[in-house]
Amino acid sequence: MFQLWVPAGMKRFLMLRILLLHLLFFAICGCGGAEPDSGSATLSGEQSETAASGGSPPTSSGTRSFAPAPPVMVENEIRDGVEPLFSDAATALGIEFRFFEDRVPGRFLLPEVMGGGVAWLDVDLDGWQDLYFANGAVLVPDAASAAGPASGNRLYLSRRGLRFADVSLVSGSSDTGYGQGVAAGDFDADGFPDLFISNYGRDVLYHNNGDGTYSDITQSASIGDPLWSTSAVWLDLNDDGSLDLYCANYMDVTPGNSEPCLYEGRVGYCGPGKFNGLRDSVWLSDGAGGFRDGAAELGLEAPPSKGLAICAVDLDRDLRAEIYIANDMESNLLFTRTPAVGAPAQSGVVKWRELAGLAGAAVGGDGLNEASMGIAAADYDNDGQVDLYLTHYYQMKNTLYRNLGGLLFEDNSLRSGVAATSLAFLGFGTVPLDYNRDGWQDIFVANGHVLGPAIEPNAMTPQLLMNDGRRFRDVSSRAGPYFVDAWIGRGVSAGDFDNNGSTDVAVSHIDR
Repeated sequence: MFQLWVPAGMKRFLMLRILLLHLLFFAICGCGGAEPDSGSATLSGEQSETAASGGSPPTSSGTRSFAPAPPVMVENEIRDGVEPLFSDAATALGIEFRFFEDRVPGRFLLPEVMGGGVAWLDVDLDGWQDLYFANGAVLVPDAASAAGPASGNRLYLSRRGLRFADVSLVSGSSDTGYGQGVAAGDFDADGFPDLFISNYGRDVLYHNNGDGTYSDITQSASIGDPLWSTSAVWLDLNDDGSLDLYCANYMDVTPGNSEPCLYEGRVGYCGPGKFNGLRDSVWLSDGAGGFRDGAAELGLEAPPSKGLAICAVDLDRDLRAEIYIANDMESNLLFTRTPAVGAPAQSGVVKWRELAGLAGAAVGGDGLNEASMGIAAADYDNDGQVDLYLTHYYQMKNTLYRNLGGLLFEDNSLRSGVAATSLAFLGFGTVPLDYNRDGWQDIFVANGHVLGPAIEPNAMTPQLLMNDGRRFRDVSSRAGPYFVDAWIGRGVSAGDFDNNGSTDVAVSHIDR
């Protein structure tokens, strides 16, 4: 089922059964994971937020409590005759897509609950945004898989914003791997957006041929690996004029090391403490269609971590992008450029260094790691500096890092009100948008638990947070019918498919 929510002359929500990626700010779903019961695999390093930071304190054993979260004050603005802010338009646009998750009862293989990805991009340069969907696939060949379609990734071409046509097969872009994320970028500078597909398994690079078709050049380009990749971003890492790729990788999860965990006697998917993290992948372009591993060369090597979201954005106003990676129950990463040791500042030799800890953007204000899943980067206080909003686990606050300038941040979650609005939810994809056009960036959050249907709460209502210039208020109750129902939300993407100047928002789910 695919739904597109359209507001009364303002905004639109696109509801999918997939994970969605914004072309600049990637929002990847994650698994914060609660502690399993004694006797099952222990999730290391997982603690709740302290009461001082707006969460529930950890128990003496360090496990998370499943007691109901404190009530969240949601502003009720529903009135008779008041038109909702958002409504659905997917069916009218001809978009029919259902993600194949291959969930097998009793298997508890974590990718089953992660969803896939989608990107807004103008494939044919006609000025109208198209949609590319990453689809799932059979996770364990020769094993009993769930019933459902596994038809590969899907590409929907916009017909001037009035209808979308499925051109997946004729375009040659229907990869049949287990899709997680999509990154669109013109790596060969021919003007047409190419596609990198982050998979659970072998990644794929599609070259846009300029005639509405794509070619799989993964092997000839020497790019991609068989790791669990979640999201990626295109940017020029070494200032040579060619787009390179930074790919966030998640965990070493296989059928052989996957098993159910118990949570207060209930069976669910194990969290990140059960698995080892992975090193991220850095692919440097040679300018001629090939790539090589550039992590060590550029100083972009970091210890193995558990990346779920990534964005490339200028955080210090030097007109060059930093790289920020949101990790699941690991310290987040922030890379910035610095002249190579022994090289003049203007030598053209580029090195990167990681400074999230020094910048105050690695952990929460209480010094604890957080289960980071989605990133919404925007200037929320209109001071000219891009701030970072991160979604987190159930009964753990979402975090707003206020940019103080000079690559210094402070946890402003309590003062801004985002902590209080998030405790009863498990946040995934998130995007900034000024839905009411008042000049202040608001926030949309897709919510939903990760442990499986036996663990409550599972489905959760999404949220629309209004920024009044001082604090964020949850105004979801007046946003439309979609915000009243509970969903297992995953990824989110923002665009403007009908070119009317308003932000259209796509949302993915795995429960319908």
